Amino acid sequence: MKQLKIPFLSSLNTDFSLDHIDLQLNKLPPQSLDYLLWSEGSYKPEVCFRIGHNNTCIFLKFTVMEDHLRMVYNQINDPVYKDSCVEFFIGIENDSNYYNLEFNCAGTCSVGYGSNKFDRKELPSDIIANIATQTKLWRLNGDFSYCWEITLMIPVTIFIHHPDVNLNGLDCRVNFFKCGDDLPQPHFLAWNKVGSEKPNFHLSEFFGKALFLAEQETLLPN
Repeated sequence: MKQLKIPFLSSLNTDFSLDHIDLQLNKLPPQSLDYLLWSEGSYKPEVCFRIGHNNTCIFLKFTVMEDHLRMVYNQINDPVYKDSCVEFFIGIENDSNYYNLEFNCAGTCSVGYGSNKFDRKELPSDIIANIATQTKLWRLNGDFSYCWEITLMIPVTIFIHHPDVNLNGLDCRVNFFKCGDDLPQPHFLAWNKVGSEKPNFHLSEFFGKALFLAEQETLLPN
């Protein structure tokens, strides 16, 4: 089981632009999605993420290189997993339920809460709208055809079933994913390996561990 320490970034707050947050997150070491799951071929996009927090907000950036792009869905809580999609799942402390936050390459977001794949309740659209997103996309001339990035500012108010949550020193269960169910080359990538014979990201027993470091435990990136 992987373990992740999420640094406290005292230089960031919600008043900063996502361009500035993007640059600050680039100073953090990337975490790769190494596990290719449930795939018949060898096609594997290259995906990494960088993550930090300032106690009231999670700052998260994904970088993706892949051969195909799909961005059909543009409404909150649309099935964005069918598009070029990255996902962040988080279970807070000992809660058996967890949140799944899913984003396509256009920045469209879907968020649910529950205990498994079939027990999901969508969060209200006005709550999800508080997540700030910025996407960038460009063509490549190397091993892949496209690169896209999404930078996210996720306020803790998103976690409506945990109204008193405090990220400072918080233990969580997490996993990070990349998928694209309706792409020409469907694929399923994970940060922490999922031990299931059939495609299913919603198995919290295969989440990794994450600790949101307290301010005094973290040095500001230069």
